[in-house]
This record gives sequence, C-alpha cells and structure tokens, in this order.
Amino acid sequence: MARPRATQVGPPGDIGLRGDIGSRGEVGPRGEAGPMSRPKVADRMISLLRAEIVSGALPRGARLPPERELAQRFGVSGPTVREAIRGLSALGLVEVRHGSGAYVAPNIDGIVAVSLGALVQLEEVGVEELIRLCAVLNGYAARLAVERATDEEIAVIRRAAQATIAGNSVDDIANAITTFLTSFGEAAHDRLLAALIRFLVNLVTELEVGSYEQQSAEFWRRWSASAGSLRLAMVERLEERDAERLVAAVAEYHDVVVERIKTVPALRDARLSDPTLASFLARVVADSSRG
Repeated sequence: MARPRATQVGPPGDIGLRGDIGSRGEVGPRGEAGPMSRPKVADRMISLLRAEIVSGALPRGARLPPERELAQRFGVSGPTVREAIRGLSALGLVEVRHGSGAYVAPNIDGIVAVSLGALVQLEEVGVEELIRLCAVLNGYAARLAVERATDEEIAVIRRAAQATIAGNSVDDIANAITTFLTSFGEAAHDRLLAALIRFLVNLVTELEVGSYEQQSAEFWRRWSASAGSLRLAMVERLEERDAERLVAAVAEYHDVVVERIKTVPALRDARLSDPTLASFLARVVADSSRG
C-alpha cells in the first residue's frame, strides 16, 4: 500500500513541504487543485523557518543547512531556497556571509531595525517624533536602571557623558553621545527596551551628523557641550538612585534636544519617508543587522 502523503508540518528536522507538492513539483494550497507559483513556495518556507528560529529550534548564531539540503528537505528548487533565504534576511532573521553560508541573526537588533525602519518610513515619522519616543523609552529605562544598574555600568555612563563634552571631532562626539544613551538603556537590563533605544539613538545620531557634517570641529564642541551638563545631571541622579529626579532629568534633556532640532530646518522638517534620508536609515539597519 502506498504511503500516504504528509498533510501537515512535522517537527524541527522534518519540516517538509512535500505534502503540498503537485504533479509538476509546485506547491498548491492544501485541499485545492492546481499549482502554486514559486514565490508562494518561498513564502511558505520563510514561514516555517521563521517558526524554527523564533522557537529556538534554530538558535541564534546557528548556521542554516546548505542550499542543497534545504532543497531536498522542502522538496523545492535551488532558486526557491535562495529566494526564501533572501526573505529571511530582509526580515533581519538571517544574515548571509558570502563564502560561508546563512546564519540565524545573533541578536534582536537587526529584527528591530528592519521592522521599525519600515514603520518610520511608511508612517512618515519626523525627527522630533523619534526624539519624543526616545524620551519615553529612556524615562522607563531610568526607573529600571535605578534598581538594576551596577556600579560598573554607571561608571561607563559617566565616562561617556564626560566624553561628549571633551570630544574634538564629529566622530568622537557622535560616538560618545551614542555610547552614553545606549549604555543608559542597557543599564535597565531589559533586552527589548535596549534594542529599541539603540535603534532610535543610532538613527537620530545619523540624521544629526548628516545635517551638520560640514560644520567645523569648534561647532561640534559647542554643539555637544551645550547639553553636556544635562547628561552629567542624569548620571548624578542615577548614582544617587533617585528615580523621580532622574526621570525629570531625562525629560529635560530630551526637551532641550527637541528645541535644538527645531532650529535646524533640515531636521525640523525631515520625514523618514523622504528618499534623501533613505541612505541614513539603510546604514542604521545594516549596522544593526551586523550587530
């Protein structure tokens, strides 16, 4: 008696799409006659592999099976496998290393960056809105950091705050501000919160640097020092473990940044849907995906 064809997804290691393959090797909807186009097959592969990744069956950093093995496992062609891998890569779930293969993304930053990057473009989000969201997230991070931050983490935040005042070049200052704000978020010990803050901070910094990139080193020193005392105040409130005053200091800092943004038309009027800003967003997404 012929073995019945599978009609549902098996456990990890035996996912197979073969139960849906028609007479011409193409996948069709279950219970319906007729072939399905290759993009639909790739979509199904993406869905099944995504389920393995998010469940941990394919752990972070794990190498995906070679193309030939995936093709045999799913009963599809090489081009379909490559299309599915590209789809997973676009979602931030997989990174392709040329000459080595495809790997499950080692952190959530890429996923957050891809998803939020698309959202801020579609919703025509402005720079001020990004900063206001940063303020809310950092306010929440402040309350958690008061309880969870270690003395070593607070020391890192203080050094970064001091570096934002002492920096002499755009790179020095941008790196110091990024380190200050991302370290502040990480001190909350909440991985999703930290990933959201990292994406927003990196994006706002990219946009600010892009708007001011032709300015002199002296301009950058003044620009960063103008909010330096507010960053130091945040550190001091954190050192004191004073949640209410720290939250107030975080709000004041972001209010000052917003007011400064309003004085620069290129930033005040910018919308992330603007094609001229696509390169900034793409760079942040790519950097986040690389970790």
